[in-house]
Amino acid sequence: MKTSVKAALLSAFVCPGSGHFYLKKHAMGKVLLVTTIASLCFLLWHAYQRAQLISQQILKGEIPLELNAIYSAVTQAPVGNEALYINIATIGFIAAWVIGVIDSYRLGKLADDAELKH
Repeated sequence: MKTSVKAALLSAFVCPGSGHFYLKKHAMGKVLLVTTIASLCFLLWHAYQRAQLISQQILKGEIPLELNAIYSAVTQAPVGNEALYINIATIGFIAAWVIGVIDSYRLGKLADDAELKH
């Protein structure tokens, strides 16, 4: 299997940056990995905070213990800065993944071409 394909598959299916680490491009691999982890951690933290808030509202009786009421609270869209930060984290996560796959393939292709010339 070609180096470019291996690197792209690593970035696509293991984690962003792993293809760069395979290609010995550690700086870019670290940037992609940190971006992905930071974005994912923020999104998970936000989901946890929201679940805690909803569970507290249920325990206080502010939200009735009915499926439709809980579903409505869970699916309520965030507003203001909260929505902005969630969108930024989501875009950062997706961008790191896509850039990781494309760039690792590009760098792997350069390595493949250099290998063919020798």
